[in-house]
Amino acid sequence: MLNDLNPGRYKALCLISEYLYPPPRDLRLDAIIQDISDEDLKWVSERLHFYVLKLIEESDFDPAEDRRDFEALGLTD
Repeated sequence: MLNDLNPGRYKALCLISEYLYPPPRDLRLDAIIQDISDEDLKWVSERLHFYVLKLIEESDFDPAEDRRDFEALGLTD
């Protein structure tokens, strides 16, 4: 799975990790409607957040290399 990680997927993982914990308001409201306790939602959210962070940590993708590619093309200041 980590071999398939490209710059876009790396950025998507980072974005998702920011949304997972704490759970967003909409997700908390849906949990209330579906009779899921806040404690259970937080427990699941914490675990998912942890695993996404582990994926990011264990990936071979280096965001600094991606920035250097943009600099080589003259796309940064």
